[in-house]
Amino acid sequence: MRPARLDGTWALSGWQLGMGAIYGRVTITADPASPEEFTTTATYRVARTGETFTRTGRAIVYTGFQWRGRSTTAAANSAMREVMMVDRDWRTIEGRWFAGGYDEVGIDVKLGRVAGETRALGTDRTALKQGATGQPVKIYGVNLGALQPRDIDLGPGLIVARVIETTPDVVTIAVDVAAGATAGTRDLFVAGASRLKALAVYEKIDGIKVKPDWAMARVGGGTFPKMLAQSEAWAYSNGADGKPDSPDDIDLGIVDASWTMEEYAATYNDDDIKFVGTLNEATGHFTPNTEGP
Repeated sequence: MRPARLDGTWALSGWQLGMGAIYGRVTITADPASPEEFTTTATYRVARTGETFTRTGRAIVYTGFQWRGRSTTAAANSAMREVMMVDRDWRTIEGRWFAGGYDEVGIDVKLGRVAGETRALGTDRTALKQGATGQPVKIYGVNLGALQPRDIDLGPGLIVARVIETTPDVVTIAVDVAAGATAGTRDLFVAGASRLKALAVYEKIDGIKVKPDWAMARVGGGTFPKMLAQSEAWAYSNGADGKPDSPDDIDLGIVDASWTMEEYAATYNDDDIKFVGTLNEATGHFTPNTEGP
């Protein structure tokens, strides 16, 4: 066993339930007086919305690979615990940043060490419609630099018409999709870097599914903390066979939805829906009621 040498810049990819993919950077700095202790600064964006967060924190790495930390933003009540595992080659770190009374709020994260190379992390949009032109797409990454349309490849039938804006971490492009482009997933290549299944091409949305398949919430606020629940709406295309729930269905990613609840009746005149809690109509976030006696 030896202390992990983790100083440097790391590319951050993650998923936060209800918000979707996040991409950014984490800078890790070792404490000169204690090689197992580190300070961190993480800056990341929510891919779909562009909302930016900066978290600062401290961590201890036990036995050379067990990351235990805590980080905050400038906002109140923003603390998250960090539980991650450092790979033995010191090039990847994976785990979860979380909060909540039952650890139910948080981000599943993966860090990858970067130096001067270009890294493609993902896109803000996960689906492009056949025949549409000038569709704006943001590409998130690290060390992207100044790019030309020829530096970006989205596969057959997808043409990068122009580069709208470039920064080291985000490149905005306009994409034309041919009317006859084959429906399905596409890999993204950017200046030699790649991201598998970054985008999907589709003709139309055939269905919506709610994820996760089930979730658990718990009333609380008195003796026990409340347990929150978050749902997401995902769009699907039926694929070549035209049938739903078959192997060739095309996952089009999260879509905006309007959320409501209804009673799951167990007896006549059930009215539990009046008392269980509230569902955010815009986000699908459920907050249970205060517990009873």
